[in-house]
Amino acid sequence: MATRFVLSVFVLFITVAFTGCSGQNTGKATVAGGAKQLVTIRVAGDGNTNGAVMIANEIGLFREEGIEIKYTGALKGGATELQTIAQGINDAFVGGHPPALAQAILAGVKVKAVAPGMVDNREFPHVRYLVKEDSPIQSLRDIVGKKVSINGTTSPCSDGYLKLWLKQNNLPVDIEWVQLRNPGQQEQAVKQGLVDMTTSHPPYAGIVLKQGGVRQIATSYDILKNPAAGLSIAGFSEKFIQEHPDIVRGFCRALAKGRLWINAHQKEAAEIVAKKNNLNPDEVSIFWYDEHAAIEPAYIELWFKIAEDLEMWKAGAIEPTDIYTNEFAPGK
Repeated sequence: MATRFVLSVFVLFITVAFTGCSGQNTGKATVAGGAKQLVTIRVAGDGNTNGAVMIANEIGLFREEGIEIKYTGALKGGATELQTIAQGINDAFVGGHPPALAQAILAGVKVKAVAPGMVDNREFPHVRYLVKEDSPIQSLRDIVGKKVSINGTTSPCSDGYLKLWLKQNNLPVDIEWVQLRNPGQQEQAVKQGLVDMTTSHPPYAGIVLKQGGVRQIATSYDILKNPAAGLSIAGFSEKFIQEHPDIVRGFCRALAKGRLWINAHQKEAAEIVAKKNNLNPDEVSIFWYDEHAAIEPAYIELWFKIAEDLEMWKAGAIEPTDIYTNEFAPGK
């Protein structure tokens, strides 16, 4: 489950098919004219809400690196992208937050992050907290005992930020969490009064605010005041990294170029997202992306502090450096 948001989206992934790679088939696609063959990297999702990967793919940055992104469909049955990598369905994850990766590694999944994705931003936050226009709720202090919608399973960015804020302000975590998975469903639920507040991600945060009927009482940036609060990460299985370092390096180069392009071309990026999702580009909100070439250690460390404060795992059970490598970052 920012900041000019391009859907978090939290989140989506890759399983390259190569000869000699655990019995997988070689996946290659021939460029028009047969001049070049592309390595196919499988990514979870429908190709509409895959954030920077989707946009970088649309503008041809992966093809420049000899890579073809293949979308394998939406995750089903509560599966996560990390699970699909462990199952050999996909090869990489491209939208999760650091705690999800740490928990997967603790559970025995051998994966590692190699590139950053989105980050939080004061002007374009990762998460917007929205209430109905005539709601008596004026601040996050008023949400105790209320219904709050989240976009699926609990996670650091869906309910975690709010739990952390309540804890830091000595307030009880007394909230009825309502899981609404379908795109735009959360925002409609708050407009209809079915929930008291929603945790809204792009592109739907921008849409509902411009349509009216709701107002914003806070953002994720208000809670943590740090770009790290929105950090998503992308990576592969450790086996894939060991066997195909050049492909990983090319993937990191394409994604780094894509992050910079999105930040510099917000209007064009919004148009791509809108076209993919049959939305009005003037109403779409976009994630803001990390402009560092490599994963910032301080960002990972902040996420670990948040996760341990929320008791997602016991302090010291896993170290920040266990979940990522900057070996393949451009310029390394």
